[in-house]
Amino acid sequence: MDWSVFEEAVEDRPTFLEDLLSSASDDGMDAAAESEDLLTRLRSAPPAEHQEVMASFLQQEVQAVLRLSTAPAPTVGFFDLGMDSLMAVELRNRLNRAFAGDYTASNTMVFDYPDIETLAEHLVGELGQADETPPLPTVVATESRPRAAAADDGIAIIGMGCRFPGADDPLAFWRQLKAGVDSVRNGRQDTGTWYRAFGDPAGEDPVFRRGAFLDDIERFDSRFFRIAPIEARLMDPRQRLLLETTWHALEDAGIDPDGLRGSKTGVYIGVGGNEYRDLILASGEEDSFVGTAGSMTVGRLSYVLGLEGPAMPLDMVCASSLVAVHQAVAGLQRGEADMALVGGVNVPLSRGITRFLNDLGMLSNSGCSRTFDAAADGFVRSDGCGMVVLKRLRDAEADGDRIWGVLRGSAINQNGASAGLTVPNGPAQEQVLKDALSRAGVDPSEIDYLEAHGAGSALGDPIEVQAAATVYGQDRDPDRPLLIGSVKANIGHLEWAAGIASLIKTVLAMQQQVIPRQLHFQTPSPQLDWDQLPVQVAASDTPWPSAPDRPPVAAVSAFGMSGTNANVVVQGYDSPQNQSVLHRDLRIPAGAARPVPVSMPDLLARIPVPTSGMSERDTRLLPLSAKSDVALREVAERYLSWFDEQSPDATARAELSDLAWTASVGRSHFDFRSGLAFTDAESLRERLVALAESTVEPVPQSPRRVAFAYSGHGSRWVGMGQDLYRSEPVARAVLDHCDAVLRNERGTSLLDVMFGREATASDLDDPSWAQPAVYALECALTALWASIGIRPTVVVGEGVGEVAAAQAAGVISLEDGLRFALARGTLLSALPGAGLALEGSLDAALRGVSIGSPKLNMVSSATGRVVAADQALDAAYWHRQIREPVEFARCVETLAALASDVVVEVGPDVALRSIVIEAWPDSSAAAEPRRDPVALTSLRRPAGNGPSPDFGFVDAIAAAYEAGLTPTFAGLFAGETRRRVSLPSYPFQRRHHWV
Repeated sequence: MDWSVFEEAVEDRPTFLEDLLSSASDDGMDAAAESEDLLTRLRSAPPAEHQEVMASFLQQEVQAVLRLSTAPAPTVGFFDLGMDSLMAVELRNRLNRAFAGDYTASNTMVFDYPDIETLAEHLVGELGQADETPPLPTVVATESRPRAAAADDGIAIIGMGCRFPGADDPLAFWRQLKAGVDSVRNGRQDTGTWYRAFGDPAGEDPVFRRGAFLDDIERFDSRFFRIAPIEARLMDPRQRLLLETTWHALEDAGIDPDGLRGSKTGVYIGVGGNEYRDLILASGEEDSFVGTAGSMTVGRLSYVLGLEGPAMPLDMVCASSLVAVHQAVAGLQRGEADMALVGGVNVPLSRGITRFLNDLGMLSNSGCSRTFDAAADGFVRSDGCGMVVLKRLRDAEADGDRIWGVLRGSAINQNGASAGLTVPNGPAQEQVLKDALSRAGVDPSEIDYLEAHGAGSALGDPIEVQAAATVYGQDRDPDRPLLIGSVKANIGHLEWAAGIASLIKTVLAMQQQVIPRQLHFQTPSPQLDWDQLPVQVAASDTPWPSAPDRPPVAAVSAFGMSGTNANVVVQGYDSPQNQSVLHRDLRIPAGAARPVPVSMPDLLARIPVPTSGMSERDTRLLPLSAKSDVALREVAERYLSWFDEQSPDATARAELSDLAWTASVGRSHFDFRSGLAFTDAESLRERLVALAESTVEPVPQSPRRVAFAYSGHGSRWVGMGQDLYRSEPVARAVLDHCDAVLRNERGTSLLDVMFGREATASDLDDPSWAQPAVYALECALTALWASIGIRPTVVVGEGVGEVAAAQAAGVISLEDGLRFALARGTLLSALPGAGLALEGSLDAALRGVSIGSPKLNMVSSATGRVVAADQALDAAYWHRQIREPVEFARCVETLAALASDVVVEVGPDVALRSIVIEAWPDSSAAAEPRRDPVALTSLRRPAGNGPSPDFGFVDAIAAAYEAGLTPTFAGLFAGETRRRVSLPSYPFQRRHHWV
């Protein structure tokens, strides 16, 4: 209380109060006189005695404020002496009157310097510079630091996921922030079992009801993570939130979570307390250590994903998740991890802990977080989980990752011997800010925005703002104040997850180039001289300050009640390749375009790959999958919603190709599948609608063995393979090589004949051209299937198709097989029925050809049996193969006996599929019945004389995917330049699991 002001304002005063005011006035006069003596003594005393002079003065002042009988010892804490916040303000006012403008102490002075000795040291330093520095803010000079070095020094944020009150993903979270939504509610709104839990809407005491809560916190998709219901029931909901949110964060990064198994990926999680355990014990059940311990919470995440990097639970209360970011950055820089999953999780359920926080005066009696406001009276507790995916910037750029922002520096420290264990400390906060700036190589004045800890404390908020003003105010343009805000006004205090929520908000604001308004900020806290501070609360939506020579820069703070302080400096990703895309009204990052390499099979690795002249692929495949038929239809619905939220440019051909690319390589592929082949936005929408509305339940497949069946030259047609030649570099490489071989043999282009160029269309009816043409196309198709990771375990063929099967089995080389097919076709064309002449010609054609044993199961069309390892596929074999009738029905029986699940017809058209289906043996009466195979066709002849069908090879891959085969999807984009884009996340199918 400033009694001098009260004395002037109130004239009619009781006698007792008059005596007190008179005493206070006398104390003020004494202090003024003492200060005059003090300043004189300081100026006349040697520097070595300044500390002693100041300490003696402060002892008298503290004695007067506390009405002590004797002067206190210099090392005893002010609050140990009985000082309260009103007395602290009185001492501050007395000192400011005493120093008469030479120096102005802040309202938080006694909290920052909590005993006479440390305060004396601080004031001696400040008074020594009184003629050279402005009164507020107190600016502490920092050492010069280098600018941030090369771009690869940073840590990239490549994925984000969150589940905060009212928002299940980062974009929904941003829309909530932009709309100014306060998520605090009067109890949990869903129909969970909340008796005796924090958030019970039926609770009588409002302190146990008021909070920001997640919906359906008691529900979890245990089947997705292969967790038994009985185990899920005793799992802390924080473990469930972490599993689901991490999965979505990885999907946001365009990373297949299942592909991380065995990787050096670290997990750093802010997690502490154990409030679900209270409910378990209250229900009369045995506590589950595996289900509730913080270490097991983090360990389970690594276990489920198969990660082999560090797994660190971090418990620094409110600073935990930002400390987790700091530790992850260090782990990445030291090479302990190649990627890091970083976050925090909080689910307040315990009334006991809530009562403890309320007794400490930390919870808001008004049920509202009024950060920086005069009415600030604490925070409200809240649920939530946030996760980010981190990678070294140089690695993220090389991988074409979507980069949300770049962490440039971080720091942590501890308050030490401060005013109290749970009391903030300004100098320690200043130091952590300076350390983070130093590591980031960023000047203080370059910080555009501070996402403050801002817990809504009448004491803590002013201390934090003063520390920020002191550090970031250095050399700051008065017209460019530091903007500040705190997300706790929107979603309450997430405690162990508070720091990661602040980081995600900051990155989103940076990406959208606007700082959302600070809720519940009406009257600035009177504990700060706002007009003198180079800071400004974002009281309304504020455009992000632009700087022509640098990207946006922000800092994020988190201060734990245990005394831990953490700060992170984050920068916008400034790169010419970083092209954001519009998702409805929001700007979101897309990955930098990266070339997709062309992969040739090992047997054909020597063949050169075309580097130019390829046409854009007309048909794409969108692979969708889930762990249930219901979830699969919901996936389709989410993609339809995604379409509705896109700008018109996002449905152009290139963007749809990026969509297909990201869904192919950046998602896990589950048992319930649908492969949607499409050519444009309209055809894709039609396929999505059909899937979303389908009532047919897909049957999960688990194929083990794939058979390739090669058709003879009767399936030829003019133009066969031309679409593949134009757009598929692997197929073109094989066909070009075959064309070059036959040019040397005949002086005529094989491709001209195949594609009907000039006047050669009729030549394809000639076996001498048809046989090498079909052989070349089938070898190209075999290589193309191999380039997407689908290879046969058994091969079979009829006619010249058996030559192609032999090439696939490693029996004969591509070139020798082509020459043999040419000789075979020439003889059939010139000498039909001339057996002896044919045999002699075949002997000549095979002379000097290296024929090996099959490297995989090869079924002979002559015998219908698997070729034995010691059986020679010499001229005698091929004599028999060409003379005798094909035993293809027996071949099919052999395929069935070999447990072939999928039979892929390799050839220009549908010729063998129906035979395979009809000849497949009925095993319904067998002890272990076999199911019918999935029969696929690589290409189809167009109807009439029309063009090649749109969905030829891609349609076959879609069917293979639905049959349970998982292609190496990169092969569908070989030779292209593609980028990762944002896609819908997986729709978890949650069920009730609660004690």
